[in-house]
Parts: sequence; structure tokens; C-alpha cells
Amino acid sequence: MFFTKLWLLGGISLSIAVAQPLTIVNSDFSAVPVQCSNGIAAQSYMGGTCTSGGNEQQDFNGAVGIGWTFESLPGDANPSAHDSDGMTDPNTIFDPPSFTGLPFSQAAFLQGANTAVAQTITGFVPGELYTLRFYLGSRYASGSFDGNQTVLAALDDKPIGLWKLVSFTPFNLRTAIFKVASGGPHILVFRGMAQGDHTAFFSGVSIEAVK
Repeated sequence: MFFTKLWLLGGISLSIAVAQPLTIVNSDFSAVPVQCSNGIAAQSYMGGTCTSGGNEQQDFNGAVGIGWTFESLPGDANPSAHDSDGMTDPNTIFDPPSFTGLPFSQAAFLQGANTAVAQTITGFVPGELYTLRFYLGSRYASGSFDGNQTVLAALDDKPIGLWKLVSFTPFNLRTAIFKVASGGPHILVFRGMAQGDHTAFFSGVSIEAVK
């Protein structure tokens, strides 16, 4: 938030607070090296592909995107898959929803329970209301590999929103309003909650003060 000064008749000035978006590093997950599950860099946005043993344009656990940390937590429902959270491109065999018309070229994914994508955010004003916005969709699949995922958004492990998805859910804009007690920094976390091989995708993350 910053202040702008308006001059009124008679030379009187009035300062008005103007809400500004907080900085989300790599909010659209663009230009992040995509890894195959066998650890070979695909970087498919540059034309690369995976080789034998890897699922095309899937990531591996523990990969660090620019600004984001991907991690599997104790109780990960899919610990041996090496792809419980990470990055994917559109139109791959991992079956993310179509990205057509949306302002990003890649998406993060959460597969199973206790997988998380997190980033430290600064610039909060104590007591201010903020709106979290992001696009969220689920996997195009059926049976035990579907998109029946529940996604929790939290700030410093305090829940600020919960979304339950079913298979074939297209990308839609999701919002949550929350308040902070201190100026930060604070950790924004997205976490998968569903047990099993259930996958959600998200991108286009933003946080701004409520006007």
C-alpha cells in the first residue's frame, strides 16, 4: 500500500491510501524448468521432451520453482510416485485441464494428500483485509487417478480457504478474503488433502488489499 496526495480547493491536501498487489514471485509459474519423473530436465516450454522412464512434463518431489517450494510432507499419500507435487505444461499426458485463454503457460500440481507448494510473501499491512485469487482445476482422468482433490490455502498454517474438486473440473478463478494480524513476512501455502492419486492444478496467484 502507498499514499497519494490530492490537492483540494484552498490549498488543503488530503492523503489517500491506494491498495497495491503484493509481490508473488512467478505467480503464473511461467519459464520454470519442468522435470520428468526420472529426473531428466524436460524444459518443455523450450521444446524439450522426456526420455524413457519418465512421464512427459511431470515434476519430481522437492523441486524448487522460482519463488516457490514444492514439498511432500509426512503422511504423503503417494510417496513413491516422485511426482506428488511440482510443475506441468498444458496438453500433456498428465492430463491437466486446458489452459486456453488463461494468463499462464504452466501450472503447479498437488497429487494426493500432504503435498504442498509454498512461498514467503512480504508487504502485508497489519489489520488489513486481503483477497487471494488463483485459478484452480482438476485432472482429466477417472478411476483411482482422478481429480477428486481437496485444496487448502493457508497463511502460516492458518486456513483461509478450502476447495473440493471433482474429476474434469476446468480451470476457474477462486477467491478468499482474509486478514493479517502482523505485517509479515507470511508463508502462503497450497496443500493437497485427498488420500490417493487425486490431482489438482493451479496458477495465476495474486494477493491484493481489499479496496
